[in-house]
Order: sequence, then structure tokens, then C-alpha cells
Amino acid sequence: MIVYRRFAQARLEAALKHAHHKILPTHSVYWFLAGLALLYVEAAALLEPLGVPLLPRPWVQDVLRSGFGFSLLLVGIPCCIWVLGWRANDLFVWLMAPHTLTVDDEGLRAGGTRIRWRDVREITEVYADDRVILRHAGGTLRLRLYLWSDPDVLHDAVLEQVVSRLLARVSHQVSAGKPVRFGPLVLSDVGLIHRRKLWRWDDIESIRLQDEVDQGHASRELIIVAQGRPRKFDEAKVINAPVLLAYLSDRLAG
Repeated sequence: MIVYRRFAQARLEAALKHAHHKILPTHSVYWFLAGLALLYVEAAALLEPLGVPLLPRPWVQDVLRSGFGFSLLLVGIPCCIWVLGWRANDLFVWLMAPHTLTVDDEGLRAGGTRIRWRDVREITEVYADDRVILRHAGGTLRLRLYLWSDPDVLHDAVLEQVVSRLLARVSHQVSAGKPVRFGPLVLSDVGLIHRRKLWRWDDIESIRLQDEVDQGHASRELIIVAQGRPRKFDEAKVINAPVLLAYLSDRLAG
């Protein structure tokens, strides 16, 4: 009987755990190579007057005499910094990341980093960058979902574990008459407050998330229909937006 219980417990723990392996961000590799190429051309242009032939001299001279030669010298280095430091940043994060990230019902572990779900205080989703930001007792973790295998599974697991715990805390605070802030929105026992304006529960008709694309930039907005008018809020600016969505959905449904 003892052996059976241990075996059953081991199977349960294995089912609750899920390991995610890091994935090479190929888009960042391309940006990194482009940045190196631009840096090499910039160095060749700057060192050519000193007699350092990084590229064939006639080619460098033709480039410098062309219409964009001055622009290359002026903005070349800032462009290199932008490409290597910003666009290729995921590659450096990938190199520093541990090989495996493990999620279970207790928390998240990645190398020497260990976060317990009960210690998480805030969760923010940055839809445009496919990231989840977790602020916990020990600091802040910016989880880049696309750097790990099964990113949708990872996203759902983190959301399920964190939101369920934060939702219980929020419900307790609201029941006790304490207001809870969600970025620009404040939740109270009588309704939702935005810019000192109260929307009572009877005023709120619906709440939902909606994807938006503006000039190629993808984002997701929290839309609250109150007093017959839809109000839009950038999800990335609403702290604990999934918790607010879950609370209001339950409140409106009940």
C-alpha cells in the first residue's frame, strides 16, 4: 500500500510538472548578423583614411563619395547600437538563459531562479512583445514566451496558477471593503472607478479582450462597456488585467 501511494504521488507530481526547453530566436540571429555587417562597413569607412584596409579601397571610396556616404558616417554607429542592443537583444537573453524552465503547481524554476506562485504580487501581459511580467517578493521576471518550447502551454500554466491565487486575494480585499488598484482602474465593493468616476455594477454591461493592429503594431485592449459606452484600455497598462477580467466576468455572470 505504501509503495502504491508513493507511485501514485510520483505520477501526480510528474503530471503537474512541465519542462520547457529554450529555442534559438532565429529572427534575432538575423538582426545580429545584420548589425555585425553594418558595424564592419562603418569600421572600414572610418579606418580607411588611416590606411587600415578592412574592405577594398575603391569600394570604400565609392561609398563615401556617394549620396549616402555622409549619412553612413553620421548614423552608422547609432544604428549598430540599435540593431545589436535592441533588435538582437533576444539572442543575448537566450545565451544567458538556462537550458530548461520547469513549471509545476508550486512555482517556476529556471536555473538558479525559483519563483513561488504564492509570492507573485502582479502579472502584466505585454501582448505586442509576447511577454509576461511577474513581479514577486524577490523582484521582477520578464518571461519571454517565444524563447521556450510550447509557449502557449507555458502561458496558460502561468496564467492559471497566478490568476487563481491573485483572484482569491482580490475577492477577499473587496469583500473587506478595501479598494484594489489595477493601473488606471480601481476596483471597490460598489463598482469600478476610473478617473474618479464610479461605474456601479449595474452600469457595467460587459468586459472583454480584443486584439488591435495599428500601423503594423499589434496590441490587445481591455474593453469595458459601461453606461452604454465602450471604454478601451491597453492591456499592458492595466496591472493584473487577467485578474480584473476574471473578477468582473464572475461578478457580471453572477
